[in-house]
Amino acid sequence: MSTKTIPAQTIKTCDCCNSVLSYSTNHRQSGALHLKRDLLDMQGAPCASGAVSLDLCDDCLPIITEAVNTAAQSIAKKA
Repeated sequence: MSTKTIPAQTIKTCDCCNSVLSYSTNHRQSGALHLKRDLLDMQGAPCASGAVSLDLCDDCLPIITEAVNTAAQSIAKKA
């Protein structure tokens, strides 16, 4: 009898297009978007984390980056 040990494998997927992320093909930039915010209770006091974390492939990363930059510039123009 022989025993073969197979190590655990972590498989990440892009949170936008659901493609499997692989460092050799589409995840070279290790793209991710992390938004930190607090959720507020009815009195306006922080009560829980509302953080958002997205893993992104190399194709979705520039699209999300452009969208965030465009939104930030639009808000800055209004101020």
